[in-house]
Amino acid sequence: MEHALAHFLSQFTYVALVGVLAAAGMGVPISEDLTLLLGGGLAARGVTGFWPTLVCGYSGVLLGDVLIHHWGKRMGPAAYQHRIVRKHMSLQRQEKLRAHFARHGFWTIVVGRHTPMLRAPIFFLAGASRLPLWKFALADALSAAVTVPIVVTLGFEFAEHMDEIRAKIHHVQWLIAAAVALALLGFWLWRRRRRRREPQDSAQ
Repeated sequence: MEHALAHFLSQFTYVALVGVLAAAGMGVPISEDLTLLLGGGLAARGVTGFWPTLVCGYSGVLLGDVLIHHWGKRMGPAAYQHRIVRKHMSLQRQEKLRAHFARHGFWTIVVGRHTPMLRAPIFFLAGASRLPLWKFALADALSAAVTVPIVVTLGFEFAEHMDEIRAKIHHVQWLIAAAVALALLGFWLWRRRRRRREPQDSAQ
C-alpha cells in the first residue's frame, strides 16, 4: 500500500497529493499522515518543491474535511446511524459529542483534528449537527496549520527513517490532542471560577 501510494504521488505530484488527501478526509482508508509524510519525502528527493507540497497538502486536508462536513450536513440526524459512525463510536460517545457540538463546537473540531481514527466521524457529525461551515472551516484551518507543516517537515527531514516516524506520528497526534483538551479544561475552569466571583465582588 505504501509503495503504491508513493509511486502514485511521484507520478502525479501535486494533483495527486490534493486528491488523495481529499479522499482520505472523506473516509477512504488512506492514511492522511502517511500521505503528508510521503509528500515531504518527495520534496526531499527533489521530485517536488517543499513549499508547493506544503500548500497542496494543507489544501487537500481542508478540502477533504469540508467535503465530509458537507456530506454530514446533507444527511442530517440520519448521519448518526451511518456505518462509519457506528464503527468508531458507541451510542454514549455519540450523545456526548452532540452535547459538545452544541456547547463547544469550535473547540471540539480543534481537538478532533488531532484524534486519529475519530477525526472523520467527528467532522461528519459536525455537519449533521448543523455546526456552521464558517466555524468548522476556521477551527479546522487553525488546527491543521499546526499539524500539517509538522508532518510534511518530518517527511522532508527524515525521509530515510519513514517507518520509525510512522510508528510515532499517531502518538504525537494524541499528545497534541491531550494538550489542547487540557488547555481548554483549564480555560473553562478559570472562566467558571471568575463567574462565581463576580456576584461576590458586585455585592461588596
